Amino acid sequence: MLLVISVMVYHRVRAQGRLDKDTIKMKEVELVAQQKKEKLLLKSIAIDSSDLHNHQSETLTGLLSQSSVFIKDYGASMVASPGFRGTAEDQTKTYWNGIPLNSSMYGIQDLNLVPAFLLDGVTINYGGASLAGGSGGFGGSLDLQSDPKNEPYKAEWISTIGSFGEIKNCLGYNYGSDKFWGSTKVYYGSAQNNFPYVNTFQWNNPVQTEQDASMYQNGILQSLGWQLTSKDILKADIWYQNSFRNLPQTMISNDNTEYQKDESLRSVINYTHYALGYNWGLDGSFVKEYLYYYNQLSAINSLSDNERYELKGNFNPEFSLPLSLKTGISDVEETANIQEYEGLKKSNKSGIWADANYQLSKRWIAGLVMRMESINFSASQLAGTGSIAYRALKDDKLDIHINGGRNFNYPNLNDLYWYPGGNPNLQPEHTWFAEAGLSSVIPLKGDNELKAELTAFSNLVDNYIQWTPQGGSYWEAQNLKTVWARGIESAASFSHKWRSSTLLLRGAWQYTPSTDESPISAYDQTVGRQLIYVPIYTAQASAKLNVKKYNFTAEYTYTGMRNTTDIQLPAYSLVNVFIGRSFVMHKLHFDLLAKCNNLFNTSYQAIVWRPMPGRWYEINLRITV
Repeated sequence: MLLVISVMVYHRVRAQGRLDKDTIKMKEVELVAQQKKEKLLLKSIAIDSSDLHNHQSETLTGLLSQSSVFIKDYGASMVASPGFRGTAEDQTKTYWNGIPLNSSMYGIQDLNLVPAFLLDGVTINYGGASLAGGSGGFGGSLDLQSDPKNEPYKAEWISTIGSFGEIKNCLGYNYGSDKFWGSTKVYYGSAQNNFPYVNTFQWNNPVQTEQDASMYQNGILQSLGWQLTSKDILKADIWYQNSFRNLPQTMISNDNTEYQKDESLRSVINYTHYALGYNWGLDGSFVKEYLYYYNQLSAINSLSDNERYELKGNFNPEFSLPLSLKTGISDVEETANIQEYEGLKKSNKSGIWADANYQLSKRWIAGLVMRMESINFSASQLAGTGSIAYRALKDDKLDIHINGGRNFNYPNLNDLYWYPGGNPNLQPEHTWFAEAGLSSVIPLKGDNELKAELTAFSNLVDNYIQWTPQGGSYWEAQNLKTVWARGIESAASFSHKWRSSTLLLRGAWQYTPSTDESPISAYDQTVGRQLIYVPIYTAQASAKLNVKKYNFTAEYTYTGMRNTTDIQLPAYSLVNVFIGRSFVMHKLHFDLLAKCNNLFNTSYQAIVWRPMPGRWYEINLRITV
């Protein structure tokens, strides 16, 4: 966005001749300073570009492996959904270029359906920082960006082969000029996923081979941008994707045929007008999703079709005072048609929002985000977060921030209308949250740098939606639970540069108790217990070394013990290593990357009775011209 606005300022200067180069630089400095203020008030972390490079042939699941986002992964060719800070998967929101990706039917986004190749940036917004994009992100949100840079005639091809029949090919082409730019990306991937695993359910723990887990996926992303005038920019993105996944059986069952087809079309168009003292914009988006699910044993042959239309407007004035303000309105229309709904269901969500921050002094900054929304023009829900930050030492050597507020999450269409069990009388879930943190950037001798941060947080969620058995014949959605998710996040990194080499060391640790605080009955034994599939302890570490044209990376992740409805899953650790080499031949730039995943061949289950692969390999070749 900074690049686009900088281009706009440049064209306005050239067209009007009223600003000089120093003024342009001043505008850029103001924009960067504003981004720093927002980051200081609310916690947001951008995924490092080297991580994007190392995981470019994977899905969003692999890309987020080194983040604090816990991923509930059902295994090969199956669903993987995010959830962090001890919250549920549908309480983490995912956006792509401003479009909500969470399904309006079942409330989550499958990360295994998002190729990392499509993404130019990924930002993790924690807690109250998610309110800038929308409501419902109790733990936070994922902001995915596909934003082609103004790099005329850049082409790249990425080809990957790996263990268990993995083949992937991605082709991207950037093109444009000062007035017009665009990007076209196409991709195809398939895998057999026939990996060996240890079956811990059977006597003597035999080694077996995963069956019926094959998958394929293909799609195209088209992005375009126009500099209509010196003050007006028009951008459009359209993403089509199709996938087929055989769904493997669990360790305790292998006598079923089960598969799923997913097809989606996502499109958005954005118009922005810049003027002296303000800018405003309009967004329109359309999403159509198709899902077909077949289960032979359960005699399920289900087809679902849902659509989402959204219109958004924003107005952002500029003040001479140390105040920044962003405002907007939105209206969303959702429709879904599935046999279990007994007909077409519709939902309308409209809202207004404002995001402001004020520089109280050189060291103090205050911020406020407010959002009001209503469903089907009924009573409105209010969400907001207030924040304050103090720069205890200059040059980011010690920053302190505190924020807190309220958020809400509407029931999804399955919760409301699924027959039997859907409950149209459900109330939105809501949470009161608070966060406090310290962060520091310490320059060391030479080109060395040390960063560290520590954050404590608390989420008290009420009206938590839970499906409970009703007389043994079916389950019903009800507002039953109160959940308390709280914890500590810590991270540190050290970077060292010398001559033509760089070294980056990073480590992070999370402590996340998330407990049920409301007994459903006198016999309820879940009160005070950790929620299922939410680990109390997680940790990540990585080491990256670049020596001339070679790069070496080692990644470590630790996932603590997790409760399930029946048993406790043991903790596990995974180590991945990467070795890369870059070279130029006949004006072509080559990047060759070899990866070994799960280096120590760890046998583990992320979800009970769902096996995960042991050691496996990938070779990735990227050619850029």
